[in-house]
Amino acid sequence: MDLDRLRYYTRWHAFANDQRYRAPADPWATRRVDPTNLRHHNGRLRLGRGIGRVEGGNWDINGKEPLRETAVYRSIRQRYEEGDPWEETPPYRRAKERFAAGSRVRGYESIDEYRRVRLAYLDDLIRSIEEEGYRPNTEADHEPASTENPFEGAYVHRLEPVVAIGRSREVQLCEGFHRAAITSVLELDGVPVNVLCRHEEWQRARDRIAADPSAAQNHEAPIDPRVHSDLRRIEEKASRFSAGRMSRDLFPGASG
Repeated sequence: MDLDRLRYYTRWHAFANDQRYRAPADPWATRRVDPTNLRHHNGRLRLGRGIGRVEGGNWDINGKEPLRETAVYRSIRQRYEEGDPWEETPPYRRAKERFAAGSRVRGYESIDEYRRVRLAYLDDLIRSIEEEGYRPNTEADHEPASTENPFEGAYVHRLEPVVAIGRSREVQLCEGFHRAAITSVLELDGVPVNVLCRHEEWQRARDRIAADPSAAQNHEAPIDPRVHSDLRRIEEKASRFSAGRMSRDLFPGASG
C-alpha cells in the first residue's frame, strides 16, 4: 500500500472515531514513550488499514510476544553491548539461509549486498543515536539505507516507531523494530511513536477520563494522566478547561 492509501484509510478512521468517541485522538499526533518500557511486540496488527484506528477483540492479548526475545532485539544487544559481528546474529543467519534458497531479503539480491548496505546502515544508525540522540523522522530528512532499494524508501520508514495500546493501557511495538530496539538498548529517556491502534476498552477509558479526570483514579488500576503518554493531551485540555472556568468565576464579565 502506498502513502496515499495510508492517508485515505487514516482519514476514514479519524472520521469514524469522531462520530463514536468523546476523546478521539489525532491519528498523526505522536506520543512520547520510554523505550525501555516497551515489553511486547504485537504481530497481529498491520499498517494496511491506516493508523489511529480503534478495534476491539483480543489482538492485544493473543498477538503479543516478549520484545526482548525477538531476533532483532537480541541482535542489536549483541552488536552494541558485546561487540559481536553481525554474522553471529540470528537475523544475519536467517537472511543467509533465505538468500541461499533464492529469495530476496528486504529487497536485496545477495548476502554481500545485504551486509555492505543494510548492516552498515544499522551500524551508522546505532552510532548516530548514541552520539546525537533519536532524531524524529518528522523533524529530519529520512535517510534510507539505500536510495536504489524501493523497500528501504517505503513510506513506513518515514513514520516513527509504530505502536498499539491495549485494553490495560500497555504500549506494544508493531513497526520500527530496529529504532525501538536501539533506543531501548541505549536506555534513552523517550522517543516519539505513532499509534497504529487503540483497543476499544482503552478508548472508552480515555472518553471517561476526558469527561471526568477523576475517573483516572477509579480505573481498575489508577492512572496518572500526567504520566501515561496517551493521556497527557487529555490532562492538558482538562487543565485549560479548569483554568478557564476559574477565570470566569473570578471575573464574571470576562468572555471565554
